[in-house]
Amino acid sequence: MNSRWKRSALAACIAAATFISNGAEAQAQNYERYKPLTVPSQPSAQPRVQPERLEPVQGSDKVLVEELAGIIVLDHNDKVDAEDSHAGVLGIQHDFDDSTSLVYGNGVQAILNRYIGGTVTLRRLNQMSRDIISYYRKSGQPVVDVVIPEQKITSGVVQIVVTETRIGSVKITDGCHFDADDLCRWIQCTRRGDKIYENKLNNDLFWLNQNPFRRVSVDMRPGAVDGTTDVIFDIDDVCPIRGYTGYEDTGVRTLGLERLYAGMIYGNAFGKGGLLSYQYTADAEFYRLNAHSVSYAQPVNRSYSWNAYGSWAGVSPTIPTVNQDGESWQVGLGITRHLQKTQWVDTNWSIGADFKQTNNNLEFGGQQVQNSAADLLQLRLSFQHLWRGCRDEYGLLTLDSFVGPGSGFTSDHNTAAFNTIRANTTPDYFYTRLRAERMWNVREDWQLMGRFVGQLASERLLFSETLGFGGYDSIRGYDQRVYSGDDGWFASLEFGPRTKRFGTCSDPNTFRAFTFLDMGGGSVQDALPGEVSDEFLISAGLGMRLAISDRISMRASYGHGFESVPGAESRDRVHIGIVSLFGPRVR
Repeated sequence: MNSRWKRSALAACIAAATFISNGAEAQAQNYERYKPLTVPSQPSAQPRVQPERLEPVQGSDKVLVEELAGIIVLDHNDKVDAEDSHAGVLGIQHDFDDSTSLVYGNGVQAILNRYIGGTVTLRRLNQMSRDIISYYRKSGQPVVDVVIPEQKITSGVVQIVVTETRIGSVKITDGCHFDADDLCRWIQCTRRGDKIYENKLNNDLFWLNQNPFRRVSVDMRPGAVDGTTDVIFDIDDVCPIRGYTGYEDTGVRTLGLERLYAGMIYGNAFGKGGLLSYQYTADAEFYRLNAHSVSYAQPVNRSYSWNAYGSWAGVSPTIPTVNQDGESWQVGLGITRHLQKTQWVDTNWSIGADFKQTNNNLEFGGQQVQNSAADLLQLRLSFQHLWRGCRDEYGLLTLDSFVGPGSGFTSDHNTAAFNTIRANTTPDYFYTRLRAERMWNVREDWQLMGRFVGQLASERLLFSETLGFGGYDSIRGYDQRVYSGDDGWFASLEFGPRTKRFGTCSDPNTFRAFTFLDMGGGSVQDALPGEVSDEFLISAGLGMRLAISDRISMRASYGHGFESVPGAESRDRVHIGIVSLFGPRVR
């Protein structure tokens, strides 16, 4: 009875996780090794509101009145009294219904005060109008009309009409591949009848441009009613399919160091803007490793998104004592709650679930293949905060926590099955992993990047959940997974010249060279005979990253390890990775 209740409760937890979880970067490591690439949107390159260019000030310099004694600010042409010279008015007066208008603010007041007391000419009046329009634009209101109508100015008093235009209608054009009706859900700040604010338009543009296969810009045209402006969001999209191929040396020696992969990304799955991706990964001989992975990510609204993913890997090791093939697979799902998502900040938390099955530890540097498999089920809770600064600066903080809720979900989800893969492990466990990364600009010409990853576990873990040391993404100079620890940490520092940019605006290229220092330490809980209880690694070297437009990306680094690691064949490694994307893209 207790086992049945436990399984029902666990199923309920997984069902709940389906509706409130994420799949960002928190998946554990089986899927991470083979997951498809993404084609991210580029927040810094997204379209923004572009007000019309102001024409040069024109008008005669002939003095009409020797002194401007007063200015009356009106909000509608109907309030203009063209026959009244308003003798006796001094300074600034308002007949403006909206008390929150900028005309009451210090900025407009200062502009008007600059002209009071001076001569009145057509050029100076036109310049005053232009100054007010420029101030509105700087204050985030890009559409305002300032008119000085025909009137008597013999007493030195001028009436000006400032029309803060309102939104008449909001429209979105259909793209060739994306439906306007579906995209309307992302327009939440631009509302009919509101004033036009640049930050609200840019906010809607940010969300409309989250899909990398479309670019949405905004256009503003005179409305059907005086004093209104129609806002039109224009879609420029391409066929939402891109493919890619790549090479990297991220394998382990028992399965070959080289990895070849190819994949495809479809960016409008089910007509809802979802990203459906697939990748095939193999060793250089297409024999030792064959892996398939798929992912689907679907934004729901500005607050939630969800995703599902899975992978399968078959391995045929070149170990004399092992004549059996291995197999591993994983499925997972999750939902993200977006707390804040802007061009500069992305903060979210997520919850999800992973189910894995394996009969070997070969993908993680081991040498065992079993006749039976072990099933792993875990729940995941994650928090992520990403900050983007100016000129390449950024900061990233990620905290992932994983819980194994105990045995009994399947017949192979128990302690006995776990022990066939790694001794003294159980389905009851907890571990948490912290990742922090920061890029600084040092003076004008240099950059410093720091990264830290740490993990703490309640007990011994299966190899897929341990922290791996070695490889381009942890401690360079050593092979991938040269050591695995239940607990551990590693840190990296990269220092070099500022990222160099070259090419054109539509096809920008970047190059960055750096020196690095990597170090880290890990430990195995309750180490058994033959296991290394703890290890410390440190390395240094040189590296570079090159991006040619958004079509080719390449990384290379050479590292020398200063500490010997039992079983490691080398402490000097070149790490290489290159990927080429092809297919249509927006300009």
